Amino acid sequence: MRARLLIIVLGLLALAGCSSVGGGGGSGEPAANEADATFSLQMIPHHRQTIQIAKAAMEKSKDEFVVNVAEKIATAEAGEIEQMSTYLRSWNIQVPGDDANATHKMAGMMTVKDVEALKAATGKQYDDLFLATLSRHLRSGVDMAKNAQAKGEHIGSKALAGKIIVSQTEVLDQIAAKQKS
Repeated sequence: MRARLLIIVLGLLALAGCSSVGGGGGSGEPAANEADATFSLQMIPHHRQTIQIAKAAMEKSKDEFVVNVAEKIATAEAGEIEQMSTYLRSWNIQVPGDDANATHKMAGMMTVKDVEALKAATGKQYDDLFLATLSRHLRSGVDMAKNAQAKGEHIGSKALAGKIIVSQTEVLDQIAAKQKS
């Protein structure tokens, strides 16, 4: 999946005949580069997977903390998907489809085994597993966002990456505090 994604981005760059993906729309904003496009192309499936397990947690868990975290993260990430999709369309890049099977193999994603373990767990075991799995998943998202901030050029994309770093680190801190209590 990662190699295919890189080929798509590089192909679009070659078609554009330049090193940037798209202009800033005449606003004076720097064009997006490969790091900006790759960030959105990878973060959208990453967020979709988070939303998938968050929705399951909202239905399955009886723990108020777990349900609140799941609602918070699902709401935030749905809005971020829309924002990244808008960026991709403005750069004439197709928004990734919703192929859960293909995305399990992408770096930072939960495996099929991870998702199946969540489905099989119940009660406190489920809540603990959900929080541990979500923590690993969010840490990979923070790493992706840090990379986008370091290597990207598009102001909006870099700002979104910063917002993701802050919000997901906050959730990670809340989960860590809950796990210690």
